[in-house]
Amino acid sequence: MVERELPKLLMAVRFRSPAQNRGMAFLFLCAVACAGCTSYVEAPRPPMETGEGFYHRVVRGETLWSISRQYGVELERVIEVNRIFDAQRVEVDQKLWIPKSPGAAVPVEKTAPPPVISGEMDSDPFIWPVEGKVISTFGMRRHGTINKGIDIRASLGADVVAARSGVVSFVHQNLPGFGKTIILDHKDRYATVYAYLGEVLVQQGDRVSRRQVIGRVGRTGRADVPALHFEVRRVQKAKNPFYYLP
Repeated sequence: MVERELPKLLMAVRFRSPAQNRGMAFLFLCAVACAGCTSYVEAPRPPMETGEGFYHRVVRGETLWSISRQYGVELERVIEVNRIFDAQRVEVDQKLWIPKSPGAAVPVEKTAPPPVISGEMDSDPFIWPVEGKVISTFGMRRHGTINKGIDIRASLGADVVAARSGVVSFVHQNLPGFGKTIILDHKDRYATVYAYLGEVLVQQGDRVSRRQVIGRVGRTGRADVPALHFEVRRVQKAKNPFYYLP
């Protein structure tokens, strides 16, 4: 099909005037120049203001998870109605549409977090388990598999801390693909996974507090540089850690 159409294209070009050719060339160059810029100039899509609700203005230190808990709204619902495809693009002063739920009546244009709805709602937020640079994000394909967490490059031997308080439910010294691995269970059916470790400092059954050192950064499993593989799971289903980390 392409070979048959190519001569027609050449014949059509052959009979264009010089002015037409210059115009076509200019349009072509503009298209090429702009092709790589689309993702940088595209404006964020507005939220879907479906049903009753209100706007919440994001303040420093908040995460999508903490905001959803403040209002008693499912995290997935907040992500859906605000058409959030990249959690890293949620910024301070951004307005999020919050679908109204029972007992969560708050004024429009919130500039500070509302009162906690229950004593358990946000008493133990997630924190970063290690300082470093994210080299692989949630959903990326790496080493032939889909990443169900994030990989954070860090100094070999750096402290790895518990992202939340919990109980050590799993420890393995050489889990295939993950190397030295720790899993913590948390009180609200969440779990966090820490892998590629060089050293494990806890045992199964231990209770740990948020910020407690539980291991050291290593290069085990499929890691090709010193890094920590970190996952957040809810009822055994992997979630994007960026929805939870400040």
